[in-house]
Amino acid sequence: MTLKTIKELRDAAPFKPFDVHLADGRAFTVVTPDHLFVMPNSNSREFLIVLPDDAFRIIDISQVTSIGRGPRKASTH
Repeated sequence: MTLKTIKELRDAAPFKPFDVHLADGRAFTVVTPDHLFVMPNSNSREFLIVLPDDAFRIIDISQVTSIGRGPRKASTH
């Protein structure tokens, strides 16, 4: 995964929400373009996602396992 891909999804017109899945099993939804920030340093490997409750997470791109759109499937245990 690359920051370029993340930025392309954020900047797509029309924007469609997408999920960012991490290596530890967490997933975060980017609900609007304003909810995702890429660090301005061109050498940075981090981006920030603002969550619905106004909390945020700074994520290193190396921890992203996949990104996608659409309904999440319920996990079966």
